[in-house]
Amino acid sequence: MKTTVAALIVATGLAGGSASAATVNYIGPQNDVAVSDVLNGGWSVIYKGFFSDTDVPIANLFAGAGDQIMLASRRVGSSTFDLLATIDSATYIPLQTDRSATIVANGAQWYKNGYSMGFAGLTDRIRQSSADTSGRFERDRMSWHTDVGLAGRSPNNEASFLSFGYRSGDNYLNSAANWERVVLTSNMTPVPVPGALPLLLGGLGGLVALRRRKKAA
Repeated sequence: MKTTVAALIVATGLAGGSASAATVNYIGPQNDVAVSDVLNGGWSVIYKGFFSDTDVPIANLFAGAGDQIMLASRRVGSSTFDLLATIDSATYIPLQTDRSATIVANGAQWYKNGYSMGFAGLTDRIRQSSADTSGRFERDRMSWHTDVGLAGRSPNNEASFLSFGYRSGDNYLNSAANWERVVLTSNMTPVPVPGALPLLLGGLGGLVALRRRKKAA
């Protein structure tokens, strides 16, 4: 089932008189998103490789990751990502799920083990055999083959390497050198309290106390 497309803009507000900044955090799986919108929204690429690539250490995918990561895919040379979703780095990087099991985070179902890694829509169920083969024509499913090294693929072990294939939505891409798997990262800046706000609140509190004392007199 396809997740409704939505995007949350988190404004940082004003601090020290400087202009406000914003970071785009996409909620749930998104289709056909302009690469420029993602990059201009505060995301940067930390890994890019072809669907045909294999034996890529999982650690390479997340080297330099900030607060959040994004898994994305596109046809080589395309100005749009075919599919993407985002999740907290602290949640996904150490994640180890059982076969065909998922966790819910940021509007999507996420999984990662020695069979495959990826996400699906919030109301979807996955079936790892070894990648997610459910919902053949659904565009909200990303699944990348993984393995555990010499032992091959095993859902009972932690993923050690990214292997070739498998899908971006309804595109099935085993050994495809004309599609890219991309990992991006971003830091979601908390909204700062303007420097004058504590003074303003303190002044308002003093006025309230003064009025109460006058009424009591």
